[in-house]
This record gives sequence, C-alpha cells and structure tokens, in this order.
Amino acid sequence: MDYKKKEDISEIELTTTTEMKEERNSKDVQSPDLFEHSIISRESSIVEKSPIPDSCKIGNLIYEKKYKEAIELGLKFLLKEPNDTGVLINLMDAYFKGKEAITPDFLAKSSYYAKQAILYGHNTGYAEERLAKNLDKEKRYHQSLQLYNLILETKGFHFSSQGCGNCINWNHRKEAILKKMDKAIDSEDDILFTSDEIVQIIQSIKDNDNKEKIQKERNDRITAEIEKALEDTDIERWEKLFTELHNNID
Repeated sequence: MDYKKKEDISEIELTTTTEMKEERNSKDVQSPDLFEHSIISRESSIVEKSPIPDSCKIGNLIYEKKYKEAIELGLKFLLKEPNDTGVLINLMDAYFKGKEAITPDFLAKSSYYAKQAILYGHNTGYAEERLAKNLDKEKRYHQSLQLYNLILETKGFHFSSQGCGNCINWNHRKEAILKKMDKAIDSEDDILFTSDEIVQIIQSIKDNDNKEKIQKERNDRITAEIEKALEDTDIERWEKLFTELHNNID
C-alpha cells in the first residue's frame, strides 16, 4: 500500500459562510455553489472537530520511512486498543518495509501482524496479500495453502466490498503453490489458523457486513436529506447534516 503524506491537521472544518447567509433568500442561488461554499470557506467557524486516527499517524511515519518510530508508536497504540486493525496493518507494513534494519525476523513479525489484522476483521484482501507473499517468500507453502483454502473454500469467507480481494487471482496462486510443495520448509503440522480462529474470522466478516449495511442505510438517508436541503437552502439543516455525516464517517 502506498502511503500519501497527510497534512498535520487535527481538526476538520464543517462550515457555513457569510456568502451563504446572504444568498439564501435569493431566488438565483444555485445548489452546486451552495455545496461548494459550505465546505471550502476559510472564513467560517468550526462546528465539528476530528482527531487524526492513530493509524494515520503511523502511516505518516511509514511514508517518511521512519519505520522504527512507526513501530514504536504502533506498539504503544496497541496497549490501548489491541485489536485496532488500522494499527495492526501499519505494523505489518512497517516491519516488512523496514526489513533487516529493524529486525532479522522482519518477515515473521510482518506475518504476525497480518494474521492479527485478519483475526480482528480486516478482510479487504490487503492483509491476506501481504501474509501470502511473506509465507511464499519463506517457502512456508503448507501454511500458504491453508490461507488459500481459507479464502477459497471456507463457507462464509469473502472479501469486503470496499477491498481489493479477487478470488480468481487467489485460485491461480493456489495452483502455482501446489507445484512447489516438495520445496516447502514447513509441514502439514504447522497450523496457520486454528479452528477456533477460523470461526472468529468468519464471525468478524459477518459483523463487518452488518456494519456496512447499517452504514449504507445511514448514508442513503443523509444523502436524501441533503438533496432536500439543496432545494430549500436551509442553512441550519446544512450544519446539522454535515455534522451528522462527519460523525458517521468517524
């Protein structure tokens, strides 16, 4: 994953402007202009604040190639929230990108945090991709095969609708791995995920599906209200809707 530099901003401005207040009684107000002014004005008051997520702070350090600092910060955050998948994913990346400069067993560390992210519900395909590549690089093909079977054959497993997982590609990769099993350094006795952990993964996917459904319903409702607000240029309604939408994103 490529990390884009995030500006050091600790608050998001959701605004109403003087121009909007002057225009709201005008018959010539255009909805697109109203929408633009409500977001980008710099001469407006802050009605909602949002702290930078912990995972973004780590991501910035990774972007700057400060892998040691990223890991130290990530481990600190995990003490507060051990199943924060955003932090786990960043630790996975920080160890992999830091390589031997961080620790000789950087691949094992990266794989560990990839597994933890998957266990706690990160199913976009990104953690699975990193874990598979790490295992393949170490020639742990038996564990790779277990991961492919989890993805392709386990009932209830699927990638998030917001993710990048593609089962067709995974099937091709599984076929390639099967041809290398005689070169594996691990064995069938090396377990990647226990039965209980697989149950946990599937339950996490179900929980994520429910959250996505609820989120979509809320977003659809807010969108409908915004469309209505565009028609009557109700400033107070705009403030309320933007605040609610901001909280919904958090």
